[in-house]
Amino acid sequence: MSRNAVAYRYAKSLMTVARKQDILEEVYQDMLLVKNTLEENKNFLDYIESPIVKTSAKLEIAEKIFSGKINELSLNFLQLLGKNGREGSYRKIVKRFVFLYDEIKGIEVAKVISAKELTDDQFNRIKMQVAKITGKIIDMEIEIDSKLIGGFILKVGDYKYDASVKRSMERLHREFKGNLYISKI
Repeated sequence: MSRNAVAYRYAKSLMTVARKQDILEEVYQDMLLVKNTLEENKNFLDYIESPIVKTSAKLEIAEKIFSGKINELSLNFLQLLGKNGREGSYRKIVKRFVFLYDEIKGIEVAKVISAKELTDDQFNRIKMQVAKITGKIIDMEIEIDSKLIGGFILKVGDYKYDASVKRSMERLHREFKGNLYISKI
């Protein structure tokens, strides 16, 4: 079974149990905490995903980090993943859970990659426009990439709109490179 299928099944199972126990919002917040912890602490992520580290050691460190900070169901879920040899898939499973939650709540994640920090007005205009187009609640993520020179790239689902200066310059470069105009003077 592929890792994506495994991630979906585990995330869906957690979603089902959380809904039955009427603690979906709490479990969602827990999964965001786990997701952010994994993304912000590369050493922890490497430790959890390492095939060399024993599962018992991974479970022990996960319990020390999250015990008292997340719901009992969420902690038991992380331990179940470890016991089933899926601790290396924590990140994929947690991301899939967040995706399923967003889908249920009608939330669309939009990512804006900008050459510089957006003003509040720019941020709000982009967010409102994307919400208008998609008809969904928008959760925007911002990333700064100075290589874009100016402008921005907007990613919503499978859609990508590139309004960066870098992209415009690359397009012009290709056009000039292919221009075989030879003056007859």
